[in-house]
Amino acid sequence: MKYPVLDGHCDTAVELWRKGESLAKNSGQISLAQAAEFPAYVQFFAFCTVWIENAQTDEERFASAMAYFSEQLRKHSIPLCRTSADVSAILQNGGVGAALSIEGAEAFGCDPGRLEELATQGVRMIAPVWNAENALAGSCMTGGGLTAQGREFVRRAQRAGILVDVSHSSERAFWDICELAEKPIVASHSNAKAVCGHVRNLTDEQFRAICDLGGTAGLNLYAPFLNASGEASMDDVRRHLEHFLERDGDGHLALGGDLDGCDVLPDGMHGLRDYALLETNFEKWGFGEQIVRNLFYQSLEKVVKLCIM
Repeated sequence: MKYPVLDGHCDTAVELWRKGESLAKNSGQISLAQAAEFPAYVQFFAFCTVWIENAQTDEERFASAMAYFSEQLRKHSIPLCRTSADVSAILQNGGVGAALSIEGAEAFGCDPGRLEELATQGVRMIAPVWNAENALAGSCMTGGGLTAQGREFVRRAQRAGILVDVSHSSERAFWDICELAEKPIVASHSNAKAVCGHVRNLTDEQFRAICDLGGTAGLNLYAPFLNASGEASMDDVRRHLEHFLERDGDGHLALGGDLDGCDVLPDGMHGLRDYALLETNFEKWGFGEQIVRNLFYQSLEKVVKLCIM
C-alpha cells in the first residue's frame, strides 16, 4: 500500500468485546498486524449494540464495549483521535489511530442531552438508527422520519462537533436530516441503489444531496450491498464507484468497508490487508491519482476538518 487509509466504518470494537479478543491480532477482519502494512491508517470504530441479546441494557452494553476497547487502545498505545488535527497528523506522519462512532442511539438512551458528554469521551460520529426505528428516527427497514427528539439530536450533534451518519436512516429521515443540516453529513457505509437495489443503498438523489452539503458516501464492501445475488467481485466495486463518479462524485467518495460487520466480501478479499487489492484495481481501472487519494483518505478527511473541532 502506498496510500494512507481513513475508513469511516467498521464493527471491530464490538466484535473484540464480544469475543474477548485482542486488537493486535484476532479472528476478525481488522487487526493492528494488518494495519501495520499501511503507511498510515485511521479507522472509525463503530459501537452498535442494539442487535446483541444479553442481560444488559443497550446503555450497559455500550459502556462495557467502550471500556473494553479503550483498554485495547491503551494496551497497544493506539491514540484516540479527538480532533481533526489528530486525524490529519497520523495521515501525514504515519502510524495508526482510532476514532469512535456510534450506530444506533439506543447506546445513549436516545438522549440528545448526552451528546456533549459523548463528545468529551471522544465520539466523533453517530448514526441515529440501526435497522430498527427508535425515539429519534425511522430506519431504512421501517420507514418514518425524524421525531422532534431526532431533530434536536441533529442540531446538537453538529454543534458538538459530531458527524451525523445517515447510513441506516430511512429516506424520509434522510431528507429531514438534510433539511436541518448546517454542516456536511456522511453516509459512512452505503453504496449506489441504482447499481444494487438494496434498501441500505443510496438513491442518486440522496447521493447528490450529500455532495451538495459537502459530505461523503463510504464504499461498503458487504457483498449483498454490491450485488443483489449476494456474491460480489471487484467488477461490482468498480460499477458502484463509476456510477457515483459519473455523477460528479469525485471528492465525495470515501471508504466505509463495514469490516467485521459483514461476513461476505468481494472475491479475493478477506480483511483489511486486502485494501491493497482496491489500490491495485483503482489504478488498473484508470482512476487518476487524485481520485484514488480522495477515495482512500482525502474526501473523508476534508469532512472531518469541516465538522470536527
